[in-house]
Amino acid sequence: MGMYCLRALIPVHTAGAGEIMEILWSDYYGAVLFGEGREIACIPHKGCRLEVVATGPTSHREVNFLLPGQVIRYTRSFFFVDRFELPSGAKVGLWHLVGFKLQLAPSMLAPIEDLMVGRPARRVSDRVTVG
Repeated sequence: MGMYCLRALIPVHTAGAGEIMEILWSDYYGAVLFGEGREIACIPHKGCRLEVVATGPTSHREVNFLLPGQVIRYTRSFFFVDRFELPSGAKVGLWHLVGFKLQLAPSMLAPIEDLMVGRPARRVSDRVTVG
């Protein structure tokens, strides 16, 4: 969770799947990620993938190339607070994304895991030789 989640005086919740979050500027907190309920939405964990739903005006050259539907990755560092890795590989701060709307992107591994769960491993005696 980002630093803005730890020092907030207004209600905070962990962002859920399908929730559209907007990045707004606050004179007190700086750039803050707000959820649909106008509460501060905290990103659940490092490595989350966020889909761009809507873009806003920005002065960062790489961020200007983002389009709705593209996916960015959230990374957290002790020294640099919240960082987002763009598809181009550039890393930007939350303040560069003010005015953007984001949503948690589904994990690419989830469908594979769903197929594997509950499926017993094959034994040697179950294998069929083709020849």
